[in-house]
Amino acid sequence: MNSCARMIVFQLPLLFLVFLTSCATLPQHYKENNQLAYIVDYDNSIARQHLPVFIIANPNEKHNLVGTPSSKATGDTKEEIYVNPEIPTIYAETRKFTTQKESYTNLIYRIHFEKVPFSIFPFFLGWGKNVGVIVVVTLNKDGMPILYTTVQTCGCYLVFIPTSYTPRDAFPDGWNIERQTAYGENLPGLLDFKDVPLDQAITLIFIKNDSHRVEEIAVSSASVLMNYKTEKAHIQPLDSLQRLSLEGMGSTSFYENSGYRKGYVKGSSKPWERLLMSWWTLNWTVGQDKKLGRDKEDNPIFHTSLKPWARDESDLRDFPTFLKYWGWKL
Repeated sequence: MNSCARMIVFQLPLLFLVFLTSCATLPQHYKENNQLAYIVDYDNSIARQHLPVFIIANPNEKHNLVGTPSSKATGDTKEEIYVNPEIPTIYAETRKFTTQKESYTNLIYRIHFEKVPFSIFPFFLGWGKNVGVIVVVTLNKDGMPILYTTVQTCGCYLVFIPTSYTPRDAFPDGWNIERQTAYGENLPGLLDFKDVPLDQAITLIFIKNDSHRVEEIAVSSASVLMNYKTEKAHIQPLDSLQRLSLEGMGSTSFYENSGYRKGYVKGSSKPWERLLMSWWTLNWTVGQDKKLGRDKEDNPIFHTSLKPWARDESDLRDFPTFLKYWGWKL
């Protein structure tokens, strides 16, 4: 089979799933009084200066709340891993990387939710527990945000949004700076910081009801938060997810420690994605949430392409190679 035919055969199931999920989940525009914005105690640390404000829709449903990965003993040395929706926590880490052009800083933010609920109408392909979202803010050597990368913690629904600080020659060929469509969501093609001084700007990331997809990103001044109900979130190191307190048993990891699921979130099975996608992606763990390792020795692979032949090149752990694969020229 030649490469063109292979691509057509591979894309047909993907196009069907995008059609199914985008048509079945009509956009809902919640009023500000039915949204909740998570804020933190800000300080001069670089991670807190650029920490986005996550705004969730329909906070009356517990599964929409940003929670805290937790564990509890269930007897006979067994444990249950779950996300506690009563306590919001944002996990953060700073990483450096270098390309042939420049050195950069990645600020990584990770949040988790109790679940994507089961539903046929609308159809939620990502039905499952302990799901999450990762946001990566890439800073240039001058500390300016030049790229926002969002992805679910399964590696799905990848979105890039450059900013007005991004050199135009770094954009992928043909990039539309107005709007972009990403897996059924309509998002900005560029975040413009020109109207708000950087030291007064905040980035708002709107999280969709039920599916927890990123449905909008915007830049504004902090005064906009007066329009929202707010709740203070804790901020913890990203690696603290590997040290969840387990009453009477010390601690345990949010991730599996051994076996073929090593590094995957405990209890994160995705029945629909396994049934509908594993056979054509050649990936039994497709859609399952996982750890974002620091490098390629820190498993599992965090591929962001469903193409079996592109797993290494689209691996988020190797950020320079990942950017190059998706067409960025930083």
